[in-house]
Amino acid sequence: MEKTDTWAAFGSEYLKAIDVLSDTDEYAVVAVSSREENGRAVLHLTLEKDGSEKLFGCNKTNTYAVQVECPNSPKDVIGRVVTFNKAQVNNPKTGELVDGLRIVFKKAEPETGVAEDGTM
Repeated sequence: MEKTDTWAAFGSEYLKAIDVLSDTDEYAVVAVSSREENGRAVLHLTLEKDGSEKLFGCNKTNTYAVQVECPNSPKDVIGRVVTFNKAQVNNPKTGELVDGLRIVFKKAEPETGVAEDGTM
């Protein structure tokens, strides 16, 4: 198959605001890593949705959200399900307002105390 047969070859490996169609789109965190950017460590999450993986580079706001949710270790985020809210943010390189993503952790469903067969 040639690269021009589909758009897949031209996509980004990073999750972008344009990729998130709804604030209910769920992504599973399957890995975490740290990459150095401009002399500082940046948390990167590997996200899986519908069998495809994307990287998400966390800015300071999103890194803080992960730290609040997983205070012991960044690795504790693996296996969690997240969604994203879109927000207008300043592009640090251009100063322009652009669509950005804010990570939202899906809350665990409360236990009902009812068994699958309906008994208590």
